[in-house]
Amino acid sequence: MSKLDALRTIANIETLKWASLEKSDEWQPEDNVWWYNLSYDSIIGEGSYLYKMGAGASSNPHEHKGPEEFFVLEGDLIDSDGFEYKKGDFVSLAGGSRHNSSSPSGCVLVVTHRGKVVDVELGDL
Repeated sequence: MSKLDALRTIANIETLKWASLEKSDEWQPEDNVWWYNLSYDSIIGEGSYLYKMGAGASSNPHEHKGPEEFFVLEGDLIDSDGFEYKKGDFVSLAGGSRHNSSSPSGCVLVVTHRGKVVDVELGDL
């Protein structure tokens, strides 16, 4: 075993065990949505995770206090302004962005945050 083995985490979307999102002070979990936490630290709001939405799922309206980046591995994702992200899209949203997203057919994303995420009211988007 090399020194690097102790520092390496690998997740394969074909074999990993998806978990339901957990409720926190800033975040309400959604139905039909799962994640696999690779390195996300909810205390500081930074890190990466895999995010899976079932067909017809939507996220809560929320604000990113820092930048959010995501890569669409599978499916499609529609943002609250109607913009549609498709498989292969790599997206960067600046801190301060407010939105919610839905996925008519379901999707899998790789997501990275550099700042906390907090729920907001739908009317505040």
